[in-house]
Formats: sequence, C-alpha cells, structure tokens
Amino acid sequence: MKALETSGLGKRYRRRWALQDSTIELPAGAMAALVGPNGAGKTTLLNLVTGLLTPTTGRVRVFGRPLEVTKVAFVGQDKPLYRRWSVNDMLRFGAATNSRWDRGRAESLLHDIPYGERVDRLSGGQRTLVALALAVGKRADLLVLDEPLAELDPLARVQVMGVVRGLETTVLLSSHILADLAEVCDHLILLGAGRVRLCGSFTDLLNSHPAATMEDLVLDYLRNPEPAR
Repeated sequence: MKALETSGLGKRYRRRWALQDSTIELPAGAMAALVGPNGAGKTTLLNLVTGLLTPTTGRVRVFGRPLEVTKVAFVGQDKPLYRRWSVNDMLRFGAATNSRWDRGRAESLLHDIPYGERVDRLSGGQRTLVALALAVGKRADLLVLDEPLAELDPLARVQVMGVVRGLETTVLLSSHILADLAEVCDHLILLGAGRVRLCGSFTDLLNSHPAATMEDLVLDYLRNPEPAR
C-alpha cells in the first residue's frame, strides 16, 4: 500500500511557483529522505502534505484516502513547544488534543528526560525528543520531520537519529545532513527548483546510476541535473 501519494502537486504565491507538478509515491513503512538545496521547495512540500498549506494544483492522499490532518504528525524546524511548561505538562497536552493519544508510545522516546523539568531548561537534543514523543504519541499513520537535526551537536544528532531509526511508522524526513539520512533512510526524494528530480528506493536509484552511495548520487545529480521526472 502507498503511504503517501501526491499527483501534480503545486503551490503558487502570486506569480511565483514554490512547487510545481510534483508527483511522489512512498510505500507504507518507508523511511524517506527529502533533500535539495535551499529554495528547492522542501518546506513547501512538507507543509502541503501535512495540511498546513492548501495546494494550488494537484492532490495529496495518505494511505489511499484524501489528506486528513489527524492521520499525519508533523515536527517543524522550530519544534514548537510551550517552553515554560514541564515535560509532563506537554504530555498531558498531547493527551488532551489527540483522540488516539498513546502515552506509552510517547514515553518510550523519553528515557532519562526528567518529566518535571521545564522545556526551556532542556538541551536541544532533549527538546527534539520531546517534540518527537508528542508526534509519535499521536499514533499518526505518517510522521513528517522538517530538519529535526538543526542546531543539534553531533552527540545529540546520533541520539535523535537512533530514535528515528526505531520508529515503526512511515517517515518523511527533511535534512541537509546527507550522512545521517543515508544511515536511517531507504527512500529518496530529491527536489530542485521547485520540482521533483528523483523519487524512489535507494536500491532502485543506485542500480540505475553509477554512484556508489546515496551521498554521491545526490551530489552528482545536483551538479549535473537531468530533466524533472
């Protein structure tokens, strides 16, 4: 089954297209890396598939049905948390705002994080894990992560990516850190100039390209772009 499908998806701001004619297919259980240079349309795409933006053209389907925001969990770059609240306050908030809330799943990501501590006193890595826990506790069918590793030190990145690797759901993950993505992801979506340039499993893409690694594939493709497909 396809976890995420977009067909002819586009978003225009006045005369400028931020994203055009984007068709994507991700199978259920995929761990997909979304990559591309700044301005390629990554954040626009993520906002469209999470329902934060309304498309100008095209459609989004999640597990074969029109997009329902209750079926998608999103962790944005700024990881919006109430910083004066404790971790336990945030967990109670998650329970109050999600009908499918699973506190056990949320807590499974919070080992060694003190529940009584205020969010603004946590480290960057701990705040990221709290944001991930709230998303996972929602029991969404699709988890979308926009630059979850931003501003994290190397140790925190390793910790967060270890948690992401163990998630039992379909994940769409945007990041500029290709090495981290290559370790946990099995699918790739490459955007360039507001269009999808590559979309598929690492195995299929590497079998049809002389590159030896996902990093080589992305870098080679950005340096020598082919027509959008």
